[in-house]
Amino acid sequence: MRSIKKIGTFGKIILTSILLVMGLCLIWFTLPINSENVQNREPELYINAHNLISKLELNTSESIGLASEKVVAVTGMIREINNRNNRITIILGSGDKEHPSIICDMTDGQKDYIEHLSANDTIMIKGIYKGFLKDAIFLNCIVIHE
Repeated sequence: MRSIKKIGTFGKIILTSILLVMGLCLIWFTLPINSENVQNREPELYINAHNLISKLELNTSESIGLASEKVVAVTGMIREINNRNNRITIILGSGDKEHPSIICDMTDGQKDYIEHLSANDTIMIKGIYKGFLKDAIFLNCIVIHE
């Protein structure tokens, strides 16, 4: 208690402010970003898998209005469907090459739509674009057209 008295009023204000900012940062960074239901959001871009990968490889994604956190509808051929760690992922191919591809992490509740799909089926998926390194990554995806 004695050490708190030595801090003084100004020190207490600074300490309280720092703790408040740290608490707000903790809340901000632990809340799911864009957890909003993708089902109710209109895509900002409709594109096929081949064109999307071509633009990303050429680093011209800005020319089509593609940016992180945008809702995008992608049409493409399924290369693979996997269910690892209770997460369903659909990988869309853009040709004969294994990479780059489009990785779509499906939102919960899509299992019924995906059960009857298989490799080489063409589908349209809507999801939130997160970025491109070796592959294009989409989260919270849903099947919007089969």
